[in-house]
Formats: sequence, C-alpha cells, structure tokens
Amino acid sequence: MFFNPPDKNSQLRQAQEEAEEVKVIMMDNMEKTEERKAKLQDLDKRAEELKLKSKSFHKTSMKVKEQKKCDNIKAKWKLIAVVAASAIIVILVATFMLVNRSSPENTHDIGSIPMNEGGITPTTIGPGK
Repeated sequence: MFFNPPDKNSQLRQAQEEAEEVKVIMMDNMEKTEERKAKLQDLDKRAEELKLKSKSFHKTSMKVKEQKKCDNIKAKWKLIAVVAASAIIVILVATFMLVNRSSPENTHDIGSIPMNEGGITPTTIGPGK
C-alpha cells in the first residue's frame, strides 16, 4: 500500500490550518488576559483608595461619636440643673407662702383689731388709761 502524495499535502495543509486557528484563538486569549490584567490592576487601585477612605471615614465617625457623647452628657447635666433650679424655686415659694400664712403679724384681718368711734385704736393713744 502506497500513500498517495496528494493526501499527504492535504493533511499537511489541514494541520497548518488547524495550527493557524489555534494560533488565532491563543492570540485572542492573550489579548483578553491582558485586558483582565489591566482591569484587575484598576480594581486593586480603586480598592486601595476605598480602603484609605474607609479608614478616614472610620476615624471621622469615631470623632463624631465622641463629640455626640460629650454633647449628650452636657445636655443631661443642663436638664438636671434646670430641674433642680425649678425644684428649689417651688420649695422656696411654698416655704414663703407657708411662713406668711402662719405668722399673726402679717394677717390683714381688720375685724380682729377693736376700733373706737374716731377710728383710733386703743393701742395708738398712748400709755394706759
């Protein structure tokens, strides 16, 4: 059995065509790999920037948290001071009112002092009668 030389040429040609197709596919894959590499580098860069921003954000948020905590404490103390001052005022007013009610010299009951005909009280005339 002899091999027909034209068959050999056609097999060689077919192998070269297949090799060319593989070469095209490999070149396409290499281009895609380079594109992916560039995209990954961009993503790495953006991730690093986000990491720095997140650290900055965290630091700022902690400062704000501490400031709000201090503001909250100050507001509580102010509220306590206002309530205490109000309580003191109420106690003072109540005490003043109780003292004024119970003392006889501050009563304004005109009917309890005897009056003479001329409107002069016996205590204003002088010593003894």
